Amino acid sequence: MPEEFWPATPPKKILLATDLSGLSDRALDRAAQLAKTWAAELVVVHAVEGSGPAFADHDALPSWRRAPETTSFIERQIREDVGALCPRLKIHVERAAAAQVIVDAIEREKCDLVVLGVGRPRPLGGLGRTIDELFRRSPVSVLITKRRAHAPYRHVLVGTDFTDEARRGLEVAAQLFPDARFALMHAYEMPYRALLSDTQLSRDFGQMERETIQAFLDAADVPEATRSRMEILIEHGRPESMLSAYVLEKGADLTVIGAYERSRLFHLVVRGMGPRIVDAMPSDVLVVRAERSAA
Repeated sequence: MPEEFWPATPPKKILLATDLSGLSDRALDRAAQLAKTWAAELVVVHAVEGSGPAFADHDALPSWRRAPETTSFIERQIREDVGALCPRLKIHVERAAAAQVIVDAIEREKCDLVVLGVGRPRPLGGLGRTIDELFRRSPVSVLITKRRAHAPYRHVLVGTDFTDEARRGLEVAAQLFPDARFALMHAYEMPYRALLSDTQLSRDFGQMERETIQAFLDAADVPEATRSRMEILIEHGRPESMLSAYVLEKGADLTVIGAYERSRLFHLVVRGMGPRIVDAMPSDVLVVRAERSAA
């Protein structure tokens, strides 16, 4: 039998993490649109953090004064919100830290993609505070929604630093959104760049940059139709600033980056490039994990 891989591309199961706020509605609309496109099952997860409402004297109250049981109430609200958008639906409501509830549900259900919503700037609390943790711990790709899902993704910007993780991000995006317009950008800060202005060394360096990004694209497993219409960009500046400026000026509706395996210390102290890009982008952001064997 052929070896099965998890996560699947395109996803067979999409996990939607919701805090039941208005911002999560954007994630719901996008998750529903993607589930319909890929004929995927939708798994909705909500974490009840903290002690919640005071139900200490619940059993002592008359039946007509008792509040609805928390889990049942939340499940009913989720079903009302989803409605007929996704007939293939599972709901998990658990009392624990949000990141842990999400990661446990991913493993248990073998979900292939996580979708969650966040505003810009990110609020303190709710799902916003779990993103950095998921960036480090999620075994599957994470889609962070910032805009309303008016249409399928039509213009995808992929950031690259020429690593294997970045190449995987490009390959997955090309598989997931074959009809979209693509741009591939390498952006970085170059010290003393002004000293190279209009010199032979500058021209030689520019040629090397172009050859490197072309070699990166040539090595990627990307359909020829996507490759032939891909815009290639090399920018000198902070990656998050260059990517964000492109989104604002050119109207890209999705930014894709590859995720690294990093320690907690790295993310808390250094705050790697990925979290900075997620924070800065005005578009939705897909953080792609490498494919893992189910075995």
